[in-house]
Amino acid sequence: MATKVKLKPINVKTLALTIESTSILVQHAWSDKAIIQMREKKAGKKTKERTVCDPEQEAKDATYFTEDGKFGIPVNALKKSFIEAAHTDMGIAKTLVRKALFLVCEDKNGVIQMRCEEPKIREDHVRIGQGGADLRYRPEFESWECDIEIQYDAALLTPEDIANLINRAGFGVGICEFRPEKGGDWGRYQVKAEKE
Repeated sequence: MATKVKLKPINVKTLALTIESTSILVQHAWSDKAIIQMREKKAGKKTKERTVCDPEQEAKDATYFTEDGKFGIPVNALKKSFIEAAHTDMGIAKTLVRKALFLVCEDKNGVIQMRCEEPKIREDHVRIGQGGADLRYRPEFESWECDIEIQYDAALLTPEDIANLINRAGFGVGICEFRPEKGGDWGRYQVKAEKE
């Protein structure tokens, strides 16, 4: 005797949105040099050599680029922002967002292209280690926008749910450096337009 199928087929839909900045965006990608130094430290190699600081190169190294060299935003940063904005008290749990919403990104670097002006180089004082201080040079984007494509499970989320979640994420979580989630007010964004 055949058993009845109880699980309905998944209803995957796609939603295209444009998001735009509502505050400055400051990035701090890991540079190849920093990754090599961490790898050498793990391997037990002493790495204490000092190099002359090149603010322009340091800011460029801290910038996220698509595989074809355009300014961008890491797709994982956006999804993490969406997840952090979700809460069961609002009717959308973090676990639901993790399994029912995915950002489409075909870029090999995992970066979504931004439309923006050339960033300015900012100099910031930072605390490191045991109370030490240093200067960091990073890119600051005054304003930006990008198009995102979202695949979602239509049995669990609606386009309105997603737009509201993104607006909450952009308002109270943000992305990149000194975002609201980390006590700052940079890296905020909102839904600009929804496309068919």
